[in-house]
Amino acid sequence: MNSARPPLPRRLLLAFSMPAVMLGFMHAPESVVQGIYARHVGVPLAELALAMLITRILDALTYPLIGYLSDLTASRSGSRKPWLAAGTAATVLGLFFLYRPPLHAGAWYFGVWFMVAYAGWKLTEIPYSAWSFELSSDYRQRVQIQVWRGMGMLLGGLLFYAMPYLARALGLSPGTSFDLPSLSLTALVMAVLVPALNAWCLLGVPAAGVAEPRPGSPAAASVRELWVSIADNAPLLRLLAAFIPVSVCAGMANGVTYLFVDAYLREGAHLPALLILSVPLTLLGLPFWGWLCKRYERHRVWAVSLLAGAVPCAAQAWVHPGGHAFAAVMCLFPLTLFALAAVSVAVPAMTGDIVDYGKARFGVDRAGLYAALFAFLNKSLAGVSAALGLLIVGWFGFDATAATHGARGVAGLKLVAVGIPTLSMLVAAATIWNFPLDRARLAALERLAAAGGGPPG
Repeated sequence: MNSARPPLPRRLLLAFSMPAVMLGFMHAPESVVQGIYARHVGVPLAELALAMLITRILDALTYPLIGYLSDLTASRSGSRKPWLAAGTAATVLGLFFLYRPPLHAGAWYFGVWFMVAYAGWKLTEIPYSAWSFELSSDYRQRVQIQVWRGMGMLLGGLLFYAMPYLARALGLSPGTSFDLPSLSLTALVMAVLVPALNAWCLLGVPAAGVAEPRPGSPAAASVRELWVSIADNAPLLRLLAAFIPVSVCAGMANGVTYLFVDAYLREGAHLPALLILSVPLTLLGLPFWGWLCKRYERHRVWAVSLLAGAVPCAAQAWVHPGGHAFAAVMCLFPLTLFALAAVSVAVPAMTGDIVDYGKARFGVDRAGLYAALFAFLNKSLAGVSAALGLLIVGWFGFDATAATHGARGVAGLKLVAVGIPTLSMLVAAATIWNFPLDRARLAALERLAAAGGGPPG
């Protein structure tokens, strides 16, 4: 690959990372919002799980549709920006009501506004991800772009984790736990910052970035042609095979994080501090894994990070309430996040490589479709997994409102929060180790594309 290209301007990278900041701010509550509805509003876990599941079933249709349509409109107008603008409006509307529930809100209220919020996220995230692939096709620059995006997401999450402290400082909440007042404050802050920061990106970044002209504009295609562009793309299938178990089990773990720390360990007052203190280590992880991805094969770097993350994740199974519970979680949880930060760098960069491979093989640019596929796995499939995790925990008999918990309920909670995620990381590491698009093959692909040939091998 060409390594002589100048670095991307920092002002461009900064502007492009602004939607990621807001995505991190808006997505961070996903790990606690269902727990807050269960604990503070009294919505049963089974009903919350059903509402989330229905939303995710609809996502299976809308994700690929948005990806396909964004490719069509981008090929005709040269820009994906209108999609981000529309998504911003829908997101603000949905989250404003989702994060400000009335005291007697039920599963229907949660489900409707959850669905609206996710519609806005899809309209924003899919074109935004595809746009990130188009900023540059250079091997090193592609990693740099994803590092900035990942750091933006983390900073957005840090902003959300500070909301309980801000709510207490303003006299809105008596403590520092995630509760209804802090969630309501999040909605108000979001309504101002989301449009402002997204506008910074839309106005400050060229629609086509700095990438070279990319042949292969998408045209209207049949369902079969779209299916072939996925099913006959061997590198894509390999990456999916590694990414799916990680996404599924991360969704399960995130769905019960609030229950594990608050309802089981009784450390809910310290949960914001735990998440806040995890961010700096994860922020260090992004440039660390990004540096390794530039220096070595990024699929091998990701595999090593998964193995490194499995160790502290598994160790959390031996954490019990009282004593040194908070200290143990404070050590193990940030170490897991530090290792898993590699996914925010390696997987999007590898997806960009797969987009280039697909253009060479099929003659069309399916960046939006591939971005939609991974967004579906990262959000909707993870959401289905969160719902499934809640069902499993409920089936084991764990009661979020109980003062004490039986051994069977605790076993179910730890199975979802620790056991299954650890196994998924080990499976994914083994799957991705021999990913076919290494640096040498990508260089050969670039030479053939410049000469007008097809993909190598």
